[in-house]
This record gives sequence, structure tokens and C-alpha cells, in this order.
Amino acid sequence: MTSEEYSFRVRFTMSPGSRLQVEEPSWPIDLSPSGGCILIGSLEEKPIKDSKELVIRAGGWPSEEASTLAGERHMDALMMAFTRLRMGADFGRRRGKSGYTKFGLEMIENQVGARALNDVHGILVFKSDPPPVFASIGAPTLVSAMQSDRFAKALSFAIQNQPIFSDSERLSLDLFHSSFFQTSNDTRFLALIMAVEALLDPQPRSPEVAACLNRWVTEIEDSDRITSDDKTSLLGSLKWLYDESINRTGRKLATQRLGDREYLDRSAPTFFSYCYSLRSRLVHGESPWPTMQEVGYAAAQLEVFVSDLLSGPLLEVDF
Repeated sequence: MTSEEYSFRVRFTMSPGSRLQVEEPSWPIDLSPSGGCILIGSLEEKPIKDSKELVIRAGGWPSEEASTLAGERHMDALMMAFTRLRMGADFGRRRGKSGYTKFGLEMIENQVGARALNDVHGILVFKSDPPPVFASIGAPTLVSAMQSDRFAKALSFAIQNQPIFSDSERLSLDLFHSSFFQTSNDTRFLALIMAVEALLDPQPRSPEVAACLNRWVTEIEDSDRITSDDKTSLLGSLKWLYDESINRTGRKLATQRLGDREYLDRSAPTFFSYCYSLRSRLVHGESPWPTMQEVGYAAAQLEVFVSDLLSGPLLEVDF
């Protein structure tokens, strides 16, 4: 390699319930016919199937910008592949950052005789030559193992189709993957509901509804018998009525993306309404309070539902 070439490295943490069923500590994946190859490796120097701290790495780009774009594209594809296979991973986008200072890295370089870079959780872009070492501060359950050939097929397909995510879809993906790290049915269920809500874009209601709301707003503003605090509260509540409800918007999204798929023997839009009602009972303490079994059962299917919502072109591929 020449000094003009750049590489990217993406470090991620597998959730306690997800593992890649690979016997070796490193695994090159040939991405033909799209071209290229990436290397998945264990940071724990043990078989990938026994590791939670992993990286993907590839090089050969002519500039830092090109390598950054490639790293982002591969991380998006990796997230989509994991999402389709219902595996969880933390890519560090919602974590605090820490690492060695410039002087700390220089000390490490003097000790090991090689260029040292911080072991960033997420994407790191660097010059390919000379090869660096990565310095880390400290150490960064029923397990669902994924066969390597299924994962390689899903990742290769995702890279070939070059997923392009909106900001709301990226947030939804992060929330979906964070759900695998939750330790209770309640928090897992709520993280998955949040992943759906992040995708929603409620549309304005009809002009007739808006006209009716405008009359209420005027009546409240002109009233001498309503306190200023109550006016502020009422007007704030009315503001949300100008757009469609979360429930209605979620049902539309489920219909558009999932068609006639069913979850818990319910159509996709009906299943979302059921889960959103369960969420209200859980968050607002509505009676009857949902049982842990009810929430856990719903969360298991909601994981499938959100995976399908976010899988894009991978949804129609049999892995």
C-alpha cells in the first residue's frame, strides 16, 4: 500500500443475545459480485462466535473522504443486515467518547514502536500505511447464534443495494439495536416502540379540522374566565391536534411498508395499535396494568415487526 491510501475501521459490540457463528478470530468476507472484501475480527482474540467486541475493516481508498463514505456505507449495510436477521449491536453513536490524549498516544507509540490510534467505538478512518495499533482505555445470556453463510449473504446484499437512510431511520436503527441491551421486558418493549415512533411523520389533518381547532384557539385566547396557566396548557394540547395522531400515522406506515404481513395473528396496522395501547397502559399506568408476560410476548413480536419495518430491500429476500 502507498501512503496515499486510506482505510476504515468500524468497532461494534454485539448484544448479550446475539453472536456470529464463526469459529475463527478473523473472517474475510468476499463481497462479489459487488467487488471488494472486508475483514471482520474479534478484539478479544478468540473465536468470533465467543466474542462481543468486533470490528469490520477494509482499505484501498484514495482519500480520507472516500474512506469515510465507504465506512459509513458499510456500517449502514451492517446495521441493515443485523436488523433483518434480528441481531443487536451497539455502534457507539449514542455513547460518550473517551480515549488517550495526543501525549498518551505518543507514549504508546514509543513503547510498541508503531503508530497508535484511539480504539474508537464506531467509524475510524486512517492512512493505511504504516499499519497502526489501536489503544483502548479499559475494557470497552441465552444467545442466538447466526450462521456465517446467512450473515454473509445478508451483508453482501445490503452493500450491493447501498441503503440510504434518513436521520429518522438512523435514529430508529440505533433504538432497535439498543433494545437488545435492555435487561427487562418493559424497557425492551419501550425501546422498540420508540424505534417505530422515530420513523413517524404525522401529516396535517383536513382544513375542516384545522378550522374547528382555530375557533377553539380563538375562544380560549379571548376568554376572561380561563387563567393564563390553563390557557397555555390548553393551547399546547390543541397544537398537537392539528396533525394526525401517532396511532393513525403508525398504522399508515405499517400498511405502506408491511402490506399483508401479520404479527400475533393481527394485521400489521392492528398489531401496531395493540402495541401502542399497551405502551400507554405501561407508561401512564392505565388499568389494567400490563403483566410482564403480556409485555414480553408483545416485545418478542414487536422485535420482528420493527426488523421488518427497517429491513428495506432485504425484507423480500430469504436468508
